[in-house]
Amino acid sequence: MAIDTGEAGRPFTGARDAGAEARAAEAVRALVSALTDAAGDAWAGAALGGALGLGEGTTVLGRDGTGHPGDRFELLAVVDAPVRDVPALERHLAKAVAETAKSRRVEASVAAVARRGLRLLPPTFWNMELVAARRVVAGPATLLPPYAEVFHGAPDRAEGVRLLARTGARLLAAERLVDRSATGVRAREALRTVRAADLALGAVVLLSAGRWTPGALAREEALHALASAGLDGPRRTGFHAQMSWTRFRDLVDRHHAAAGALSVPEGADTPDARRQVARAGDRFMEVLRLFEEERLGVPLPNWTEYAIALARRRSGAAVSELFGDGEETAADVAVTARLARKSARSWPLAERLAPAVAALVDWDPGDLPIAPVLLDLPDIAPREALRQRAIAWGANV
Repeated sequence: MAIDTGEAGRPFTGARDAGAEARAAEAVRALVSALTDAAGDAWAGAALGGALGLGEGTTVLGRDGTGHPGDRFELLAVVDAPVRDVPALERHLAKAVAETAKSRRVEASVAAVARRGLRLLPPTFWNMELVAARRVVAGPATLLPPYAEVFHGAPDRAEGVRLLARTGARLLAAERLVDRSATGVRAREALRTVRAADLALGAVVLLSAGRWTPGALAREEALHALASAGLDGPRRTGFHAQMSWTRFRDLVDRHHAAAGALSVPEGADTPDARRQVARAGDRFMEVLRLFEEERLGVPLPNWTEYAIALARRRSGAAVSELFGDGEETAADVAVTARLARKSARSWPLAERLAPAVAALVDWDPGDLPIAPVLLDLPDIAPREALRQRAIAWGANV
């Protein structure tokens, strides 16, 4: 049985802080124990994914000055059970993980898969990184199949939309934090979000350029190579060729700084947190616009046009049937709103969230009317309600 809880020398965090490593190992043991008990005879093993599974977790300094893992423990439970029984079993496992995580004061989540379904995992960013990391924390070392037997080629472009929607929602949460305090614990958490956003934007650039690879540190090398190639190299492939060289270099430098920050414990300083969050929002909006222009094949001059382009792609509806053309009566507007909401409810959650989040980050009055429609809230919903809904949805994308 392979129990990779860090003792064998493979770290959980980039900084390899002794306190963070010990706490991570202890949390993994407790979570695996809870899962084993909850799964019973169906238990086959588990793997750790996310940043901690890759050994790229962040280290946060506690009040006592010692290190703590700063990332969620993301587990994949493998069970010997019929595929039809997995969803119910996953809910049971999730409850056990939530209770254990609460007692340990960590964040954790679990997904479940039948052992026979391991070679059929969908090519999501998370699945691909988990299989590439091969961080088996319970069960035989061969629990996970080789990467090449499961995944062929690059992730789907829809993964980029999901990552961007989730990133935008987290930036809204960072905005809330710095609105409350631009220094201290909240500001440090906001800056952590900024660093995560810069890593996500780099991943989307590489996805567009056909050079995405598992692991933030591996992507740092790939992004550096992309930038080093210059104007006449492979930089021409992908939406980043539409960026100015200055903006592209800034994105690359920000990714480099965020990747480098993984190797050191989080500092107590909060340099200009509010401004850093705002600048990250600008980078996010540019990458989202360019990525979606490339994916959808149409120019997106504003977020309303983005929402309309998504609606046309999904339903083929005319513009006037979506968000109106500005000449409707009050009754027409009410009917249009109902049609738009009904249409939006059938979209993938990421596509509903991405333009709504962008409109809220941008806060352009011309685009704000699409936010309550996409988020399924009243047209008069206040900003905080819209932001709260977007943040909540972002956790489920």
